[in-house]
Amino acid sequence: MGLYDMNAWDHVVAAVICVFAPILAYSSRRVQVEEIQLEPEDKIKLYHSNALLLIVFALVVITLWRIPGRTFLGLGFEWPQAHPMVPVLLVAVLLFYGLDIFFQYGLKRWRERTLEKRNTALTFVPSNRNELLHFAFLALAAGIGEEIIFRGYLIHYMLHWTGNTPLGIVYACIISSALFAFLHGYQGWSSMIKIFFISMLFAGIFVYSQSLLIVILIHTFIDLFSGWLGIVLVKGINTQEHSKEE
Repeated sequence: MGLYDMNAWDHVVAAVICVFAPILAYSSRRVQVEEIQLEPEDKIKLYHSNALLLIVFALVVITLWRIPGRTFLGLGFEWPQAHPMVPVLLVAVLLFYGLDIFFQYGLKRWRERTLEKRNTALTFVPSNRNELLHFAFLALAAGIGEEIIFRGYLIHYMLHWTGNTPLGIVYACIISSALFAFLHGYQGWSSMIKIFFISMLFAGIFVYSQSLLIVILIHTFIDLFSGWLGIVLVKGINTQEHSKEE
């Protein structure tokens, strides 16, 4: 990993990511997700607003990265380097995600348990093809924006403090992954743990490949597939409830 000097603006951006964003995320959790009832148009607006927020902040990060003369390649915009650990970690991501899906929907009792969370875990997921189209915009923005912010930028920033050593890189990956997971705390503690683990795998892929391209692609794919799966699940809910009524 490259080690770069950090200026005052870098510290400001890091403070926003590491301090203000977690405080804001923690404060917002006081609103119980169970009480949120989103109309379709409100859900689409939420997709758009969150996507635009990610895009704007990612552009700010890229701009501040470039001002001192640091290259796009240094941030991770280069073709992935060949390393034997990259395919191993990539398979680990897919296996972990596949197992997570299986333990949510693989058996009837697991599906029923997941269906019980439809007012919390499924509050923000798309429920039809129209919502999925708008959700795809958010998935793409998250796949690109979050990887730029939390992998490309934050890991490099943390290396300024932890040192560009094997142990320092591990610390930087842990800190960035923990912050990323914490900001998804609205999904619950179990989801935070899963997000932390998969974020560490993403960080490993980024470190070994020296590129954001693979993690951007896999991150976007996971978000899109999860959105499509949400539609399937909602249809299952509606079919199940309709059968009970009959």
